[in-house]
Amino acid sequence: MLEDTIILIGGGYETSSISDDDNLIIKGNNLIALHSLKKRYAGKVKLIYLDPPYNTTKDFDYNDKFTHATWLTFMKSRLEIAWDLLSEDGTIWISIDDNESHYLKVLVDSVFGRENFLNEVIWQRAYAPVNLKKTFSRSHDYIQVYAKNNSSNKELNRLPRSTEANSRYKNPDNDPRGVWQSDNLSVGPAVQANVYEIITPSGRKVLPPDGYSWRLSKERLKEFIDDNRIWFGKDGDNVPRIKRFLSEVGGVVAQTLWTYQEVGHNQDAKKEIKALFEGQALFGTPKPEKLLQRILTLGSNKNDLVLDFFMGSATTQAVAMKMGRRFIGIEQMDYINTVSVPRLQKVIEGEQGGISKNVNWQGGGSFVYAELMEKNQGYLKDLQKSGSVQELMEVYNRMKENADIDFRLDLKKFEEEISNFNSLNERRRELIRILDKNQLYYNYANIDDKNVRDLISDNDYKFNKSFYSD
Repeated sequence: MLEDTIILIGGGYETSSISDDDNLIIKGNNLIALHSLKKRYAGKVKLIYLDPPYNTTKDFDYNDKFTHATWLTFMKSRLEIAWDLLSEDGTIWISIDDNESHYLKVLVDSVFGRENFLNEVIWQRAYAPVNLKKTFSRSHDYIQVYAKNNSSNKELNRLPRSTEANSRYKNPDNDPRGVWQSDNLSVGPAVQANVYEIITPSGRKVLPPDGYSWRLSKERLKEFIDDNRIWFGKDGDNVPRIKRFLSEVGGVVAQTLWTYQEVGHNQDAKKEIKALFEGQALFGTPKPEKLLQRILTLGSNKNDLVLDFFMGSATTQAVAMKMGRRFIGIEQMDYINTVSVPRLQKVIEGEQGGISKNVNWQGGGSFVYAELMEKNQGYLKDLQKSGSVQELMEVYNRMKENADIDFRLDLKKFEEEISNFNSLNERRRELIRILDKNQLYYNYANIDDKNVRDLISDNDYKFNKSFYSD
């Protein structure tokens, strides 16, 4: 069982407490961080967006080359805790490509329940064909969408109407209620009680088409005519139609095909990162802000809590801040301090890239930056970074002094065997194997132990007490 982990506060200012209104960024293993969030945030997250490793053969900084079974296990453990964090009216949105999309669907069905699957969105992520393949030029990714509870026919927010769509509404009769658009009064299949003759103002007799009936009963039609909600044309001689006023029409139900003209493409996303960092492509696989804007529009409202625990370049958090949502982001890679956090600091300063102009972003906001307190995780990272046998053995010497080694290990026998491994990777594998993986981080339960208490500041101690308090 994973335990709560000691959290160390970092960033430009110190705080000894946290409130539900604070945005939170955590550096560390996302599975352990999620379990640490559970007590405080269970059932409070309105929307979760995930852009996990796609399990391809591309050499990303993140582990993107799992075996298929390992990848599924990796995802399952994180989706299970995501279920606990999500509110009863919440949704989860997961980006994926064709390499694992069908397997992911079956996996999420088993965790969230097949009945809670809302739909699969197709996102046109590329605007130009890629001619490297001889079969198809793949130009889209998928976004799988689930509700926490779809038993009452879950509804998503609607998209704002476009200027083009609104321009189709006119007011030829100068109706004081404003512009309107006419809609069919007939509907099929026929309801016999609503098949009757209508006499237009010009005296013309009109019946619904064969197999159809009027939408309204005779009594209801009279009410609509008296309220000037039926349009017979300028000459009063046309087939009657119902007037739909723009002031009474809501937003647009989102379709499942999202083009790059609507929500951006991969090159847009890379340009957004370059614009923030003086032309440097510091992150290889960002998502465009317009894509996250649409997701957050459909699945959340202002002040709702949004979670992304594959934070990456912090697109989700940047868009959430600009749209007035609260957020939690988790990332374990070191680029959190060179890309993710600096990006959010620029958002606070009022940067004008991405969706900023569209939402009239002027800057502001804040977030708490924290790190899980590393124990064996620090040695693990050093082993993975070591470039020579000598560097590996220097890490091992430090491990013998302070690390938690697998208690079943015969140290003397191990040291005799390790010298027989000439390969750097073989030695690295064996040294990683002997680390106790249950002690990657310091557990909150041990925060009052003297040997642990001496390692953290009074401020961090108070923050942890605040974070994990009832």
